[in-house]
Amino acid sequence: MTTYPTMKRLLRKRQKGSALIEAMFAIFLALVCAVIFAATMPTANRSRAKADLNNLALGLAQKQMEALKGVDAALSPEALFAARLIDSKDPVAPNTYSFTNVDSGVSDSPSSVLPNGTGRLRVETVAIELRRVTVEVNWTEEGQPKTVRLGTLIADLNN
Repeated sequence: MTTYPTMKRLLRKRQKGSALIEAMFAIFLALVCAVIFAATMPTANRSRAKADLNNLALGLAQKQMEALKGVDAALSPEALFAARLIDSKDPVAPNTYSFTNVDSGVSDSPSSVLPNGTGRLRVETVAIELRRVTVEVNWTEEGQPKTVRLGTLIADLNN
């Protein structure tokens, strides 16, 4: 007597084959996702490191700007040096002073926080009782020079 496969048996065989194909497809998708994830990690880490350096530089410039509020509004080199906000009373350029190695409780040193970090503070007299202050923080990132610059006007209302 010849037995003909019943419809149930045929369906079971097809289901077993499709389950194997589904499992292989799922493994393939998981591998593709893992490869994409592994390929993007270095770029993500590099971008995060760049953002961290930029945040550090911006923080240094903001701290330096805030520290100026506690100094005599005339912002003379002597007052800035006494407040430990500049490296020396001697300018590195006209009206420009370095704060590369200044490290106080108020602000950190750009040279110790950033790769090849330097800091400059420029004080210009705009009017008799008005000073323009520009804080610039420079560093090197992957061989490229980077800069963060902040500026404000400070009035000497004590005169």
